[in-house]
Amino acid sequence: MTGHRPRLETASVSPARPSDIPLPAAFAEIGDEVPPPLLGVVAAAIDRLEIAAALETWGLSNAFVRERLGQGDVFSLAEQLYDEVEYRTVPVSDTRARRPGHPIDLARGLVFAAPTLMFAGAAVALRTRLSWWSMPLALICGWTLGQFVSFVGFSQRAGGKAAESAVAWSLIAAVICCAGLGFAADVLLGGGMDAILLAVIACIFMTASAVLVAHDEMHLVALMLVPGAIGALVFITHEPFSLSAPIAALLAGTSVLIMLAAALRHIPACWWHVPPVPRASRVAAFRYAVHGLCCGLFVALFVALDPAQSGTRGWPAVAAYPMILSLGVMEWQLRSLRSAARQALLRSYTLARFTRLARKALFRSASSYLAALIVLTALVQALAFARSARPSTTLVVDATLLGTAFFLALVVASCGRMDLVLRCWLAGFTVYGGWLLIAWATRSGISSSTARLAFCSATSVALVGLAAAASVSIANPNCHS
Repeated sequence: MTGHRPRLETASVSPARPSDIPLPAAFAEIGDEVPPPLLGVVAAAIDRLEIAAALETWGLSNAFVRERLGQGDVFSLAEQLYDEVEYRTVPVSDTRARRPGHPIDLARGLVFAAPTLMFAGAAVALRTRLSWWSMPLALICGWTLGQFVSFVGFSQRAGGKAAESAVAWSLIAAVICCAGLGFAADVLLGGGMDAILLAVIACIFMTASAVLVAHDEMHLVALMLVPGAIGALVFITHEPFSLSAPIAALLAGTSVLIMLAAALRHIPACWWHVPPVPRASRVAAFRYAVHGLCCGLFVALFVALDPAQSGTRGWPAVAAYPMILSLGVMEWQLRSLRSAARQALLRSYTLARFTRLARKALFRSASSYLAALIVLTALVQALAFARSARPSTTLVVDATLLGTAFFLALVVASCGRMDLVLRCWLAGFTVYGGWLLIAWATRSGISSSTARLAFCSATSVALVGLAAAASVSIANPNCHS
C-alpha cells in the first residue's frame, strides 16, 4: 500500500464542501447512507490508512463492507476509494471553543415559552367548550413531530443538504395523527369538534415553529408569536385593560396562520417524490421522535393532573409555568456546560482529570438550573396566590423534578446518547404504569392523589436514571472533540 495518489500534484486545491464531492462508485450500493463528512475525509486523505481509519470510525466494519459492498475488508475498500476519488482539500473543522451560555439564550427561552402562554389563553377563553384531553393530545403529537423535524432539519443542514420534503410530510402527519386521535378521544371520552380543532391547530403550530427553528429562522418565530402572546397575556391578566375572548382568539389565530404560511415557504416542488428522511438517518430520527413522544406524554400527564380549580381565575396549569419559563435558563446552562467540558478536554493531560472537571461542570450547571427553577417557582406561586390560584404542593414538586429531568435529558442527548435517554423515560413510564396497575388490582380506585403520587415516583425514577446517564455521558471525551 505505497505510492502517490492519482493526480495529487495537479489536483484542485480549492477547498470543497463535503456535500460537493461526487459519490464514489464503491459507495453506489449504500447511496444516501454515506455521511458527507466521510466523503470529505476520503477526498482529503493523503494515505490509504487514513481512509481505512475513517471508515471504521463512521461504523463501516469489515462485516458491513463484505455484506453490503462486496469488498474483502475495510482496507481493500480504502484502497479502491484512494484510487478512485480525486484529491480535494476540504475546509478544516472549527476548533474554536464552544459558545458558552449568554443572556440571549434567555430570550430564546421566552420564544419557546410564548406558545404555552398563547394556548393557555385559548384554553381559558374556551374552557366551557373544551375537554380535558385537548391540550395533552396537542402536546403529545406536537412534541413528537417537532423533535422529528428538528433532528432531520439540523442533521441535513450539517451535511450541506436541504430537508424541505420533511416539512410537508410532518405537517400532513400533524393533521392526520392529531385529528385521528382527537376523533377517537371524542368517541370514547366526549369533547366535541372544538376540542379536536384546538388540538389540531396547536399541533400544526408546534410543528411549523419547529420547521422554522430548524431553518435557523428564530427571529421569524419571535415576530409571529407577538400577536398571540400579547393577546393571551392581556386576556389572562386583564392588564393594562380587559380583552374579550373573541379578540384574544383572533390574535392567537393570526399567529398560527402566519407561522404556518412561513413554514410552507420551505416546501419544494414535487416534494412527494422525496423521502422525508435519508436511510442513514432513519434510526436516529425515530429515536428523536420517540424522545419527543416521551416528553409530550410526561407533560400531558402533568397537565391532566392539574386540578380544575387552578384555572378558575385564569391560571390554567399554574404549576407548569415555572418549568416553561425556565427554558431559557435551561439552554443557557446547557451551552455553558458543553463549553466548560470542551475547555476541560483541552486543558486536561489525563482522562481522570478530564472526568473530574467535566462532572464538576455538570454539577455546577445542574445546580444553577435547579436554583433558577426554584426562584421562578417561588415568584409564580406568589403571583398565583395573589389571584387565588393555589396548586397542590405535590404538583409544584412534580414540576421541579420534571424540569430538572428535561435538563439532564438535553445533556445526555447532546452527548449523542439518545438511547440512554429513552431507557430512562421508559423506566419512568414503567413505574407510573405499575402504580396505576396496583391501584386497579387492589380496587382502591385511581384517585387524583394516587395519580399524582404515581407521577412523582415515575419522574423521580427517570430523574435518577438521567442523572447517572449524564454523569457517564459528559465524561466521554469523544463527544466534546
